[in-house]
Amino acid sequence: MKKLAIFDMAGTTIDDRDEVYRVLRQAAEREGAQFSDETFQEYMGTEKYWAIGKLLEVGNGNQDNHDTTWEWFREELRRTYTENPPQPLPGIEDMFATLHQQGIKIGLTTGFSREIVDLILKGMGWDTGVIDASAAGDEVSSGRPAPLLIEKVMEDTGITDNAEVVSVGDTQADVESAHRAGVTSVGVLTGHLTREEFQKHCADHVLDSAADVVQLLSSED
Repeated sequence: MKKLAIFDMAGTTIDDRDEVYRVLRQAAEREGAQFSDETFQEYMGTEKYWAIGKLLEVGNGNQDNHDTTWEWFREELRRTYTENPPQPLPGIEDMFATLHQQGIKIGLTTGFSREIVDLILKGMGWDTGVIDASAAGDEVSSGRPAPLLIEKVMEDTGITDNAEVVSVGDTQADVESAHRAGVTSVGVLTGHLTREEFQKHCADHVLDSAADVVQLLSSED
């Protein structure tokens, strides 16, 4: 039986209108980086400072401006999220409530920095007990696809058995980090990957939406 459900944020539980990826791509391209959509997709869901560095590298951008590019990214993302806050994806808050009723703890992991996580959680009212724990990209030494974000949420919620954990996300990095953490991986189709792509990356389950996790966990009991 699962005791902890961990979810990605943008594209999985929240609708940010893809602003994080618009800003991430624009940040790298402002420094002359050029890359394909397929290459960019490889860095979706990863820690953003690291992603900027990799995009500048693979796109032949100005790598000397990594830090200033990061600062521009942070300011632009803070601005757009403040002016037009992200919203919960359909059915997510009802799903959270049901999981809590069933005694299942809820965690969030993300490539966002803590300042952006707190901005989002406060804006959506998720800072009042909706979430049991969250781990931001700048709170671990390595972001996705490393397993450290998942491991931090497990530690913060007191869950030690990997078999009791499910991790849900909309990117390849989400699936890979779940595999490395040894927990059940679930891909959701509310991002940019298809069912076939998730199957290629060996996701344990593929759902139309993270809101369907309740049914998934019920079927496994």
